Amino acid sequence: MRSLQMCITDIANSKSIAIFCHTSPDADTLASAVALKKLIKQNMSENSEPKQIDIFVDADEINEINRAMIKGIEINVQNCDKYELGISVDCASSNRMGKYEQLYFDCENTINIDHHATNTYFAENNLVLKTSSTCEGLYILAKSRNYKISDEVCNLIYSGIITDTNNLTQGVITINTHKIITDLVARKINIDALNDHFFKNNTKSKAYLLQKALSSLRFLSGDRIAFMKITKQDMNDAEATFDDTIGIVNHGIDLKGVEIAILAIKKEDNSYYVSLRGKNNVNVGVIASTFGGGGHDQVAAFQYNGLLTDLMPQLTKVCKEELNKHPVEDIGENLFFGDETDSTNSSSDSMEENVEENKKI
Repeated sequence: MRSLQMCITDIANSKSIAIFCHTSPDADTLASAVALKKLIKQNMSENSEPKQIDIFVDADEINEINRAMIKGIEINVQNCDKYELGISVDCASSNRMGKYEQLYFDCENTINIDHHATNTYFAENNLVLKTSSTCEGLYILAKSRNYKISDEVCNLIYSGIITDTNNLTQGVITINTHKIITDLVARKINIDALNDHFFKNNTKSKAYLLQKALSSLRFLSGDRIAFMKITKQDMNDAEATFDDTIGIVNHGIDLKGVEIAILAIKKEDNSYYVSLRGKNNVNVGVIASTFGGGGHDQVAAFQYNGLLTDLMPQLTKVCKEELNKHPVEDIGENLFFGDETDSTNSSSDSMEENVEENKKI
């Protein structure tokens, strides 16, 4: 495992670079890949031989909303027999690269840039940052090196942050996250258009799936768990894709008293994709890891091969064990009352400290 500086050196010295996204790509992995390619092109190619930088993503189709980020960019075209450097973005484990996993490990050197707490540190160089998104981590790295950051890269960074945090409502959100958003707003990028693109652009298929999911809603463990499901028939009837399911689980965690939301989605191969959300310090990442998955404290998921009737007793048991660690409390009761002393300048959490901490990786 080498230092951040060595990773930057590897990127600078490599003439051929392959960037890898995860399967079922979301906005953060795609935005990270494109932003990284542009940052390298704009900052490491001025006085050297042009680099060959290719992006790979194992996906049959990328939805219209996310496809806009890769417009005009060639993907999944291998222009080198063997790449000098492979960089994974937003992949908690190497198998998240799907069919391109072996191509990644065939590269002479490998870097893993990610933000998931459950990352398995599978590369020679692992830059796993405690950030809201991989895009936020890239922005911090770029700023720490005083790289030129174009408006188009800012658009990508903003997109990764707001989508991975569900518009700054979940996940690892720190003072750094808000500082970066402030930086991006100051750049005068079109925030309103980006927000409309990602949050006011849902399909009719998604609306139908939401209706079906809510009709399946049931509560467990004293209403602290909300469970929903989407069947293959629901998907077929809606003519929906997996991307249409994204965000539906949030409707469960948004309910008062619910501390764990579960959405089980049956896939074409009869396996289940189980999406989890948590709040009030309940760690759904721990729950997901029990079933071979992972993610963050508040956002996690896992795959399950088997019957839902077999899964639910096991999953409910693990959820109850996690809930028992956290007594029921009304956090909002005293939310607007407390110490009235001035604490404006008391925070020591800074972007610079985040960079220094992660230089040790």
